[in-house]
Amino acid sequence: MKNAKQILLTTLTAVFFHQISTAQVAIGLKGGANFGTVHTTDMLGSITPDFKYATGVVAGAVAEVNFGDHFALQPEIGWVQKGFRFDEGINIPIGNVDIPAGVEATIRTNYIEVPLLAKAKVGNDKVQGYAVLGPSLGYALNGKLITRTRFLFEFDPIRTDLNLNDLDYNRFEVSAVGGLGVQFNFSGLKWFADARYTYGFTELYNFPVVNEQIKNRGVAVTTGIMVDLAPAPKKKSATHRRRP
Repeated sequence: MKNAKQILLTTLTAVFFHQISTAQVAIGLKGGANFGTVHTTDMLGSITPDFKYATGVVAGAVAEVNFGDHFALQPEIGWVQKGFRFDEGINIPIGNVDIPAGVEATIRTNYIEVPLLAKAKVGNDKVQGYAVLGPSLGYALNGKLITRTRFLFEFDPIRTDLNLNDLDYNRFEVSAVGGLGVQFNFSGLKWFADARYTYGFTELYNFPVVNEQIKNRGVAVTTGIMVDLAPAPKKKSATHRRRP
């Protein structure tokens, strides 16, 4: 029984690597914007400010390993800015006029992300729509707190580096990625654009007193280009031989 399992595993592994070696592969670059925020429990949300979306940058490399015309694996590696923003304001009465004052704070964390996505495609040789779904592993490199104070007018932002270790920040993150996009093919060159939603499973902080959690969420909009490493095999048209 053990030998049969080993034979089956060896066979499947050989078939997989054979498919990889014969698959059409494209590589390229992508970039765009990530609109990040955090998810909190209802209890934590009731005692903290309303967390809003903070805009960050997305940039990285992408590969497409095609298995036929309608399915591919898409591994990626990229730099993603995640985080959140909140705004606290008050009105200060001066005479008969209320003067608005307050502070806006943005937490921005730089991540290295490695998604491995399954890609389903529909369309023709020129234009294709696609959907992607799969897991992603991330590692937080560093973080920054950006504050803007306003009273009558807005002051210049103050940028403060965050020590993630001192904050007991969980640097490693596991998340799920899903999205929709469109791809245009031009004789070995591919231009694509998509929108994705990232759902983080990892607790970034854990508040021990109230046992509350914060997790990353985000919507990313990206575009990029890929180049085929080898041209796609041309389909042979059926021809009828004339009988002598």
